Amino acid sequence: MEGLTTEQTVAVSAVAGTLLATIVIGCLIFYVLTVIACWKIFTKAGEAGWKALIPIYNTYIMYKISNLSFLYWFIIPVVGAGVLSGIGNSVSNDGLKGFLSFVSAVVEIVMLAKFSLALAKAFGKGTGFAVGLFFFPNIFQLILGFGSAKYVGNN
Repeated sequence: MEGLTTEQTVAVSAVAGTLLATIVIGCLIFYVLTVIACWKIFTKAGEAGWKALIPIYNTYIMYKISNLSFLYWFIIPVVGAGVLSGIGNSVSNDGLKGFLSFVSAVVEIVMLAKFSLALAKAFGKGTGFAVGLFFFPNIFQLILGFGSAKYVGNN
């Protein structure tokens, strides 16, 4: 079996570089759209838009807008980071690891569903919109930010 010629190596490198650049540009566009959506949501809710630029703080503000407690803001990233799964990794019993991973996934799904519903209600939207926020958060956050929704709070 022969190796690649110089021309083939250059062609493969060009394709790989183009693919990588496309992925990086796509991620940047996705991030910018997310920040824009958060900025618009924050200003509708009476918060300063610049808070959308700070990665962890913007999540806290989003939960604050939804009138959810500090625990929601704190627990979802912790569970999502796999802390409960990490505890399971220190245990030698595979069944316990699987159980802890399952529990952490269920807790995260339930809490994200509650967050989606609370955010939708904070803008006067219903359960259908909350389902959209749960499955396609960035698209529905853009709709919240640029649409006609008004912030009504969750009193």
